[in-house]
Amino acid sequence: MVGTPVIVTIVSVCVGFVIFMLAASGARGKWDRRLVIALFVGAVVCLTVVPVSVALSAGV
Repeated sequence: MVGTPVIVTIVSVCVGFVIFMLAASGARGKWDRRLVIALFVGAVVCLTVVPVSVALSAGV
């Protein structure tokens, strides 16, 4: 069975990828600059900070 840290990491990476694609689409679509930057920051958090902190707390 897959453990909770693995599920949290997979979900976080998937959400981060969706947010990243949304931010890229917004950058090409000339959306508000602050919104695009906030989306990119959210994507970076979901793609890096959450998986690393989950891995460290799981003792990997």
